[in-house]
Amino acid sequence: VYYPMEETLDGTISKNNFERIMKIVKDVDMVVIGPGMGLNLETENLILELIKNIQKPIIIDGDGLTLVKDNLNLLKERKYTTILTPHMGEFSRLTKLEKEEIENNRIKILLEKSNELNSIIVLKGYHSLISYPDGSLFINMSGNPGLAKAGTGDVLNGVICGMYGIGLNLFDAVRMGVFIHGLAADILKDRLGEDGITATDLINFLPFTIKKFKENFYDIKKKYSIEVVV
Repeated sequence: VYYPMEETLDGTISKNNFERIMKIVKDVDMVVIGPGMGLNLETENLILELIKNIQKPIIIDGDGLTLVKDNLNLLKERKYTTILTPHMGEFSRLTKLEKEEIENNRIKILLEKSNELNSIIVLKGYHSLISYPDGSLFINMSGNPGLAKAGTGDVLNGVICGMYGIGLNLFDAVRMGVFIHGLAADILKDRLGEDGITATDLINFLPFTIKKFKENFYDIKKKYSIEVVV
């Protein structure tokens, strides 16, 4: 469902839409904020107000991550679950740490930041890492470099929402969303090659991927393992 919104002069979403968006949010289970929203000052203020006021689980990605890096108290003070889905560059900006420093101690830094920011963090990569505020961390073993394409992270956000929408709790919805997203990429790799995978391909293959997962659960479980690090 598409909802027309008032625009700024730059073509981004106007802050005048705040009340309308808050009304729409009442009827959904989870909200994704950030991807493609732009960094117009008026839109930035809207995004920050939405993060502050929405009383639902929120996934923050893209431009949303750029904004919260200087407003981390918004995350710490939220009473509802916050999920951050940065790639390494975004995580570096969020933490104000160099990429090399993060690479050398990813697990420790991820767990510290999840606890500090009261947020689930999905550090996207070849094998994405998922950290939780309670000290749990999972290494996802599905996926391949073909996911390093524009738009694939947006698809991931949608898959996580979908997993939550079908009834999984938030803890499992994030893990399963990341896994199914990667599994779809692995199936596509066999058909198209890594270089040929696009975000649209991932979306189109999600129903088949979930069907395959259900029909071949034990074989897939044997092939892939998700390592738990405490």
